[in-house]
Amino acid sequence: MRLFFRQFLTTMRRFRLACGLNIVGLSVAFAAFILILMQVRYESTFDRFHRNADRICQAEMLMSEGFVPVVSSEFGRTFGGMGAGIEAYALLVPPFEDTYVTVERNGTKVGFVQPVVKAEAAFTDIFTPEMVEGVADALREPGKVLLPASLARSFFGTEHGVVGRGVTVRGKEYEVGGVYRDFPDNSQIKNLLILPLVFGSDEYSWDNANYQMYVLLRPGVDPAQVVEGWKAFPITNKIDMGMEITANLVRLSDRYYDDRTAAFGLGALTERGNRTTMTLLLSIALLVIGIAAVNFVNFATSLTPLRIKNINTRKVLGSPVGTLRAELIFESAGIALLGFCLALLWVYLLGGTGFNELISGGISFSTYSGVIWLGLAVALGVGILAGIYPAVYTTSFPPALVLKGSFGMSPKGRKLRTALIGFQFVVSLGLIVAAMFMQLQNSYLRGVDTGLDYEGIAMARIGGELRGSKAFEERVVQSPLVEEVGYSERPLGLTNLHAQWGRELRGTTIIFAADHVSWNLPRMLGVELLDGDYFTETDARREGCYHYLFNESAAREFGLSMQEPLNEQGWGGEARLTGIARNFNYGSLHAGVGPMAMVLVGRESGLDADRLQTAYFKIKGDPYAAVEHIRRAAAEIDPAYPIDLQFFDAAFDALYRKELKVTTLITVFSLLAVVLSLVGVFGLVVFETQYRRKEIGVRKVMGATVGEILAMFNKSFVRLVLICFVVAAPLAWYGVREWLGTFAYRTPIYWWVFAISLLIVLTITLATVTIQSWRAATANPVDEIRAQ
Repeated sequence: MRLFFRQFLTTMRRFRLACGLNIVGLSVAFAAFILILMQVRYESTFDRFHRNADRICQAEMLMSEGFVPVVSSEFGRTFGGMGAGIEAYALLVPPFEDTYVTVERNGTKVGFVQPVVKAEAAFTDIFTPEMVEGVADALREPGKVLLPASLARSFFGTEHGVVGRGVTVRGKEYEVGGVYRDFPDNSQIKNLLILPLVFGSDEYSWDNANYQMYVLLRPGVDPAQVVEGWKAFPITNKIDMGMEITANLVRLSDRYYDDRTAAFGLGALTERGNRTTMTLLLSIALLVIGIAAVNFVNFATSLTPLRIKNINTRKVLGSPVGTLRAELIFESAGIALLGFCLALLWVYLLGGTGFNELISGGISFSTYSGVIWLGLAVALGVGILAGIYPAVYTTSFPPALVLKGSFGMSPKGRKLRTALIGFQFVVSLGLIVAAMFMQLQNSYLRGVDTGLDYEGIAMARIGGELRGSKAFEERVVQSPLVEEVGYSERPLGLTNLHAQWGRELRGTTIIFAADHVSWNLPRMLGVELLDGDYFTETDARREGCYHYLFNESAAREFGLSMQEPLNEQGWGGEARLTGIARNFNYGSLHAGVGPMAMVLVGRESGLDADRLQTAYFKIKGDPYAAVEHIRRAAAEIDPAYPIDLQFFDAAFDALYRKELKVTTLITVFSLLAVVLSLVGVFGLVVFETQYRRKEIGVRKVMGATVGEILAMFNKSFVRLVLICFVVAAPLAWYGVREWLGTFAYRTPIYWWVFAISLLIVLTITLATVTIQSWRAATANPVDEIRAQ
């Protein structure tokens, strides 16, 4: 072993440049592998950290848009306690909207706007939160709430000593009964203030399916068994959308990648991942390692002409071939381990930069210790496996053949090296295409005409004393910087969580997304009318009258027209069809535009204050001064309320931040893989020029020009790139088509992207080959012939 170490150090000193390039290239590849696996690990372990993760299930119901993770309260009470397979169940009121919360801090009222969840006491039996202080059973005590540690710090400046302190939620007083340690980020159960959910005996209903239901199964029970028991129960009731109840149970650990769940409406209550994107990311990680291994082989093999005489001299002096090969493999493993150590340094340094934000959950050695150990094993495996071929190859020539200088260009060896570099070209071409289409898709989404005019529109959630306050609105519009104020129930164009209404029309149940709005909002946001009129201020004061502005999808699907007024009862009051609007994106661009209605409910006050929680401010002039004016006006009405104003472009970017992060990761690592592939081309050219020096010298003596010699080298590589393009193009097309299929709005698959990828690889390859071959082509032919 001491001999191996001494020989390893000798090789490092003798071939400093080649070894240095190998170590740096491997370190970059291993760092990319570790970072990608951190992201993949984050997503693949979604909801798997719970103590009873394999037994926790979520109930869901089949509705018009697909399965949605909600049930009615009576459904929970009826089925939650049914059957011996269920150990516990709990209903939750999910955070449909942010809530105004206040606490006392140092004698001052401090306000927060954030999501809040209501849960039955069995919630803690199912999810078993780890308590920092207090007790998990606090939800069983009247007026007690649970806080995550992060929220306790935000509310009170500490996570300790807060049990017993007061929290006011929408004007109702509660007392902190316990503080639980934060759940990891990769969880459907978020770190929220948990209020007690208690039903009276007369509060259960089959209508209003607005509850999430979690079930803890007994050990060994299959969810399908429980569902079969549910199906056997005679249910004649219908939920308020007029649909028969079709229920299912999904393991919580499978929920994240469950693409049966609707992505909009109530289906948006669960966080979802894109399995195709994660598969692509993992594939890139494996390709990066594969490319690094190929480069390793090429570089090691290219050193054969410089090492062959020394190795064969040692063979003549009695060194066993097995010992020589073990020594060379030991060198390869050592170089790989040095590359891995350097990779850890790169990862650590990236953790202190903005790159940390691209990895969900952040870059953390402690959180992803398993990934680090796996990376070490992969590095060692790459070093050993990639070192076997050069070790066998370098020691395979008879000493007599080496003395003649005729070695290294066997047909079999050339085919192997060509196949390796061909693999790298296929990967490079495919990844360039993928990276370009991802960037095109991002640009496409940001350029889609949503049908809403958000130019100069600032938005904010309003609550507390601001909600329904005419005084606030009057103070805001006193400034010439704010032209108008409008309201909606939820932010249009920025969420898929819109209420789904079921109504009877001509004896048939119709289902559509609905959002309450103020009378002026459709006109304010530039909603284009196809027929009818906008709402008016007079409409807003028609007590008990529901005015509907349907989109064209609803009009087409339900056969609505202004020539046939609704005149329907049972829609919450008198129903009037005011107009039909051109389709606009009321949800995210991942989902298409379905039937939807803007709803204006007549009130004597003219404002449906309880429902209108999102305010829109039409700003003209200096936006910063306008925002500051709005904040001052809010502080005059409710000093504790933390009004958070956002312009639409910022809110839109936040909505697609996750996709942008993952797309950026894929683009960065795809380009990295391309660079590593082209480094492999460099290694192969070094190999070729080393072995063909005598041939080049003879050609020059026979009158060949430098240009002809360069053309000789370039021609074979151009042919190889073209063959690889024929292989890579259909593979890349298929992968891009599958990925774009996850978007409702997607960029076309342009042919010129494939042409550009070919041009990029050809250009860089030709430049690399030409630069590396130039030295051999311009050398003194006499010296080249003598050197062989």
